[in-house]
Formats: sequence, structure tokens, C-alpha cells
Amino acid sequence: MSKNTGTHCENTEENVSPPPEKRNSTMRRRQNGEDKVIKFRCDFPSTQVKVMLARGWIQITDPNDQNWHIWWCETNDVRQALDLKLASHQKIPHFRNHYELTRKNYLYRNLKRYKKALLKSSKIDEAELCDCMPLTFELPNDYRLFTEEYHKQPGATWIVKPAGRSQGRGIFLFRKLKDLSDWRSKEFGQQQLETTPVETFIVQKYVENPYLLAGRKFDLRIYALVTSFHPLKAWLAREGFARLSGELFDLENIDDSRVHLTNMAIQLKIPGNENREQMKKGCKWALIKVREFLTARHGVATVEVLFQRIAGVIMASLLAVQTVIMQGKNSFELYGYDILLDEELTPWLLEVNASPALTGTDSEDYRLKFDLLDDTLNVLDFEGRFCGRESRIGGFDLLWNDGPVWTTCPNPSICGEAHTDLRKLNIFLGAKNDRIGQLRQLKECLDGRRSRSHSCNATGERTKNCKRSLQDPVI
Repeated sequence: MSKNTGTHCENTEENVSPPPEKRNSTMRRRQNGEDKVIKFRCDFPSTQVKVMLARGWIQITDPNDQNWHIWWCETNDVRQALDLKLASHQKIPHFRNHYELTRKNYLYRNLKRYKKALLKSSKIDEAELCDCMPLTFELPNDYRLFTEEYHKQPGATWIVKPAGRSQGRGIFLFRKLKDLSDWRSKEFGQQQLETTPVETFIVQKYVENPYLLAGRKFDLRIYALVTSFHPLKAWLAREGFARLSGELFDLENIDDSRVHLTNMAIQLKIPGNENREQMKKGCKWALIKVREFLTARHGVATVEVLFQRIAGVIMASLLAVQTVIMQGKNSFELYGYDILLDEELTPWLLEVNASPALTGTDSEDYRLKFDLLDDTLNVLDFEGRFCGRESRIGGFDLLWNDGPVWTTCPNPSICGEAHTDLRKLNIFLGAKNDRIGQLRQLKECLDGRRSRSHSCNATGERTKNCKRSLQDPVI
């Protein structure tokens, strides 16, 4: 728990200096009852560095110095990091083959395979959650299957997504096969198409009836923290946000990416800089605001069912890759899930990001991501503060611990208490994130347990000494 968990930082804007990097770490450790120094490596300036320095941790800048507890590396450094002889306490923020979940075509393959296994076991409800991606074809391998489906749905809108790219690069919508052919020739070049393997991309049936906020398309960014795949242990962050498109939704205008894509990199591609700051604020809604909006329109119970289903979709994707992910005791991963809602409030999984952007676009976004990272480090618990049986730590709720974690909502006005006795997954997406008070309460509870434990141990020793003294012969 960083120093700012007692109070929020007043200056949280991205261009404002973070909390002082040089802190009296000895005093911090004494205040927290800690004895060991936590060292980290991060080779690029980032919110991660600011968070770890704010916790009083020490940054290692020498790449040859392996005496670190966590190396927050980028995805292209994963192999190098895992090939080192790491101690059990050392962590990196990626699994070796994370791409099984985060590459769009692999995610589609794994969900398809997992659904078959569930149907074979007659697990119909679980299998139904695997249909969380829009109708998908992997090209060029599935080109013939795609054209057959294309001709069955004349006039339908389709969307192309390169499998390994990010920030909306290479994505476009089309209705005519000729447009797809023209895109391939423009994207790869005719000579490249004939001589080298073509980059894999997926074609999906475009969701033509998206749910709109203020007339604009949006998707939800939700954060999941996986600390282990074998056994599977996953946490879900209470806070997230909606990313809105910059233009009003218009299905007839399929050529304007700012109408149909919500990526911030796309939305900020506007001439001039005078509107950029306003655009940053206008293109994001806090998840709690989205939940309040949906609750006002559809009711508490309906929205609770929706968010429970979103959690189910996330778990389906994680379980789909559990058997193929290379489990490493030194790995964890903070995933950014992108979920689209349609008019029927059906959640559609668009993609999973292995390195979600953690740089704040404004002061509130910076505050959210700072707290998110701080609680990620709280869950990892390098300081050894927690007992390991917590179902909530700060802004994270334990969703899966080698099986679903169930709960009863303590606040029906926020979460929508059902009228039946059906159990709910232990998630509180869009609920009020009173993380500071919860962390303080958790610390007090654990301190009280330790104090009672020490008292009991001391009492036990005194009792043993007393018994021994009674048995000793009087001289």
C-alpha cells in the first residue's frame, strides 16, 4: 500500500511531477512494520515507475544487476527475462506465451476449442459463454468459409482486424469483397502477396446495433489481474472506463474510423491541437458513471446480470487458454479487456491486451491507473503483509481461485440484489471503489490477528513455564 493510499494525490495530472522519488525508505519500512527493501527494474519512464517509487521501493538501473524483486519489462523482453535463473520471489508482468490470449486469431481458436470440450462434457451454459466473439474467420486460411458466409448475408457489414497489431492500426469496415481485395493489395503489396507469407488477420461480422452513449459507440475497458494459471487465480478491478468514439454513430458512414473505432490513438487524429485536451476528456466515461447510466435506464437487477455475464466472458477466455499458457512461477499479467455492448445488452469480447496503456490521458485517468497499479503490487504482496486468503485487496476483487469465488452483494442499491438465492461471482464492476478505507481496514484486521497470535503464543509460553515450575522439585 503506497503512501498515497491514506489520501489521494492532489496533483495527479500526467505532466505534474509524481511524489518525490527520493524518500526515507527506512522510515517507511518502520511505519509499515517491514524489514526488507523492495527493488525493481523498469527500463522506460512510466506510471509503473512512479507508483513503485511512491511505495518507497528502490529502482535498479544497471541491466546487469539481477538483484531485483520485480522487473516490469515489455512483452519483447519476456524471453530474455524468463531465460534468467530467477529466484522464486522475482516477478515479471507477462507469461511466456501470453499471445495465446492476446492475439485475436489465437483467442478465437482457443475459445472455439474450449467450447467443443465443454459441449463434449455436456456443459451447455459454460459453452454458451464461449460465443462471446462476433462471428469470426481467420484469413487467409478461412477465406473460402468466409466467402460462403458472406454470400449468405448480402449487404452485411464486416470488419477486418490484423491479428498482431494494436491501437486500431489496419482496421477497416467493408461490405463488398472487392474492398477486401483492394485492402490486401494496398496493405501488403501484390508482389508480397505472391512471394511471402501474408500477415494473419481476422474478419468479423460487424455488430451493427451497438449500444450508444450520447449517440456514440463505445466499448468498456476492464482490467483483470492473473497471478497464476496453474492453479488459475484471477482478480477483477472495480474501476475501468468506457471509450467513446469521437463522432455520432452512423452505419452508412463506414469509411470514417472515428465513427466506428474507440481507440484513443484513432480519436486524437484530428487536425490542430486546440481540441485535443477536450477530446481526451469527452472520449472517456468512468465505469461507475456507465453503471449509473445503465441502471437508470434498465434497472438494478438487469445491470447486475449484465456485469455478472461480463465476468463470465472474461473467465471463459482465461479458462480457454489455461491448458496452453506456459505457467511460470515468476509471471503475472494485468490484462485490459475490451467489451462491446449491443442494444440487447449482450457483451461481445473484442480483444484482450497484454500491455494495456497505463499512461494517463488526463488527471482522473492518471489517478485511476496509478491506483490500479498500486493495488496490483498490493495483490502481489512483495512485503508479505497479507495472509493469502483475502477475497478483496484495495480495488481488486478475487474472481477465481482454482474455481469460482461466490459472494452476496452487501449493497443492493449499488449491485442489484437478486430476488432468489442464486450465488453471484465475487465482482463489483462499477461499484464505488473505497480502496483506501478497505486497505486501512484490512491492515488493522491483520495487525489485530498478529497481535492476538503473539499474545496467545506468549500466554502459552508462560503457561508452559508455570507448569514446569510446579513440577520442579523444591530445593
